[in-house]
Order: sequence, then C-alpha cells, then structure tokens
Amino acid sequence: MSSVQILSSTTVHAPNHSNHHTIDLTPWDLQFLTFGFNQMGFLYRHHNKLDTTNQILHLKHSFSSTLNFFQPLTGRLKITEYEDNTISCSINCNNEGALFVHVVAKNISVADILEPTYLPPIHHSFFSLNGVKNYHGTSIPLLAAQVTELVNGIFIGITINHVLGDGYLFSHFTNSWARMSKGCLKISLLPNFERWFPKGIECPIRFPFTIEPQEYHSSDENEGKKLNPPERIFRFTKENIAELKFKANLEAGTKNISSLQALFTHIWRSFIRSKNLDPQIEVSFVLDLSVRQRLVPPLQEDYFGNAVIECVVTMKAGELLEDGGLGKGALKINKMISLHSDEKLRSHYENWLIKPSFVITPDDVVNNNSLVIGSSPWFDVYGNDYGWGRPVGVRSGSADKRNGKIYVNAGVEKGNLELEVCHPYEILEAMRNDQEFMMCPPNVSSKL
Repeated sequence: MSSVQILSSTTVHAPNHSNHHTIDLTPWDLQFLTFGFNQMGFLYRHHNKLDTTNQILHLKHSFSSTLNFFQPLTGRLKITEYEDNTISCSINCNNEGALFVHVVAKNISVADILEPTYLPPIHHSFFSLNGVKNYHGTSIPLLAAQVTELVNGIFIGITINHVLGDGYLFSHFTNSWARMSKGCLKISLLPNFERWFPKGIECPIRFPFTIEPQEYHSSDENEGKKLNPPERIFRFTKENIAELKFKANLEAGTKNISSLQALFTHIWRSFIRSKNLDPQIEVSFVLDLSVRQRLVPPLQEDYFGNAVIECVVTMKAGELLEDGGLGKGALKINKMISLHSDEKLRSHYENWLIKPSFVITPDDVVNNNSLVIGSSPWFDVYGNDYGWGRPVGVRSGSADKRNGKIYVNAGVEKGNLELEVCHPYEILEAMRNDQEFMMCPPNVSSKL
C-alpha cells in the first residue's frame, strides 16, 4: 500500500466566537494530562461518483459551523506555574483554532481497510496529531479532523484532546458534525463545558506536575519508532450477548449481571486461556467507569467534561478459568461497579487533590496480564451520516494502543457489538481458535 499525501492543512476557527474565557479543570480531566488524545475514525464507501472537491469543501464548512457549538475545542490548554512548584491547568477559550487536514491515499480502497483479518497499520496515518500527549495542548490544537480520500471512499479521522472530555464529548461532537453536514442548523443538545466541583474546592486546582522539557514535533520519524500491536475485530450479535448474560447469571445464581459484564468476562477468559498462565498468577481487568449517574444529584445531560474513573478487578487465572468462571468473573465486575456510590466517588475526587495520579500507557506491556477496556457501546458510531450514508467501518487511531487494550463499539446492527482487540499475533490466533470463545457460549440458549 502507498503512503498518504497531505494536500492541505488548515486552521479553522469558530466563526462567531465572542466569549474569551478560561475553564477550570477537575481531577477527572487532569488525570489525562499524561495520556494520548482520543482518536476515532469512520470509513465511507462512495455509492456513486461524487465531486470530491465540493465534498471536502462542504465538510470543511460544516466543521467550522459545528465549532460554534463547541468553542473550547478551538482553544488551547493553559498551564500556570507557581512558586511552590505546583501548577494549575485550564482550558483557554481563545479560538486559536482547530486543525482540518485534507489527505489523499492513492491506490488504497475501502476493501483494503475492511477485508484483512488483521487491521492494516496504514489506517493509523488517517489521523492527525499522532504521538502527542494531552499536555501538549498548550501549543497545538485540541481538535483535529483529517479527511482522507481513498480510491472508492473516504475516511474521516477525528482526534480530540482527552483533557477536554471523555467519550460523551467525542461522540456528541462527531454526531453533531454529521448532523450539520446533512443540513441541520442546530445540534441535538447544547453542550455545557463548565466543570462540576464539590463545595469547598478551591479553583483552579493546584498540583505537582513535571512538564517534559521537549516540545512536541510532528514527524513520521518519531512516530515510526513506536510499533503498535496487531489488531483485529471480533463481532458479537445481540443473540450471542443475550446467551452470555443468561449463562453468567445462571452460574452466579443472580439476575444482576449485565450483558456487558458477561461479555467482558467472556473475552477476559479467552485472553487468559490464550496466554497459558499459571493458575496462581493474578490477572486484572481494567475499565473506565462513568460517574455521571452515580453522583447525587447526577450530572446534567449537557455536562461535557470528563466524568470517568479507572476501576480494576483482580482474580487468579485459575479462578477465572474454572467451571463457573464466567459467572464468577462477571459477578466480581458487577460488585466492583456497584461499590462506587456517591460517597465513594466524592472521596475519590478529594483524595486526588491530596495525592494526584495520572493515566499513562506503559511502553513495555508485552508480559502484562491485564485487559483494558476503552470506548463504549453506548455511542452511536454508525449513526454518523455526513450526507452520503452510514459508515461501513469504524476504527480507532494509534494513540495509547497497547497489548491487552480493547475498544468496544456498537455494531452495524442494533444490539450487536464490535471489539477491536490489540494483542500479539499468537494471542489473537489463539483466541480465534478458542472454540469456547468463538461459539459464544456452547450449549446455552435463551430468549432474554
């Protein structure tokens, strides 16, 4: 496959920006300073010969119009240093602009992206701002959209600084841009970017943080030094998932286990089986838990900052893989989630102020026995119709890829799920040959 060629790179401003202000950030936001940007892209097939020149211009115009409703995305991060060796970080809504990049990928077709068993690494080049950390947002755009022309289609890759918001912001922006591109003048919900702070919290929050001395430099040379793990997609139908939920609840003797908890445990078990671990080895399952509806009162629907915390479930490999292990693992995930009450979440928030911690992606995780879940099936990724139909594929970028990382997205059909799995080839092949995993599950039927 040929490499991509950049045709243009433009800074786009919110046309009607008039409110120059700063937004103080919460521990939920600040924890992502050391993490990479969020990246998700959408693949479209041309059903007829489109005028690509007008198509790109239209996308650029609707992108600009959408930014009017998401003005913090055209700003920059502002880091203030204090004499006591602490800093504070805020969003400076100064309308310095978002990035819009037009690229052509000669000789690459939609089939080249969709059909291979293992996802071709070329699609990582369909995203801008690869290799950056969120704290670089002081000097580079917080949002980038890259439109890549293929032989018979188009790929829209979107990159957003994670400090600005979690998957809810990402999904709402992409859905809103698609809506504006189809001719709507308004979006479905006006976002509120002001943050939630408990009473008594002094803003801006000050904390110790060492800023790396080198500035970010965008270069293929730097990006090429990092080798992302192989990736492939496993798909589950709503019938598969219902059977897993039934089996997990049956094994655990409960009705509380959700579909996702059962599915996550199912793939966790296959992952551990494929590694042939000692039964006494401890293995971990990591997921981001949304706190929106767990606070009292819950956060408003229009809250578009980060509102997630990282949760970890640990078990011995043998305990997870024994008979009844699906129910046992899923119940442990269920109980871990249920522990996160309003009181616990507020305590977690305030403890961060005493001992700040930051999300990182380890460089050497080849022998790591943890499985990490990203993204969410609640986001309408296949609903992003920019005017020429729904996407035929959804892919994440290279940011924060690691062995053991899984991106969970809604499938093309309602109720189905797609898991974009990052593992070494031998693990992915073992999972593909794992009869219990692929049959999902055997000898169980349910009409749940």
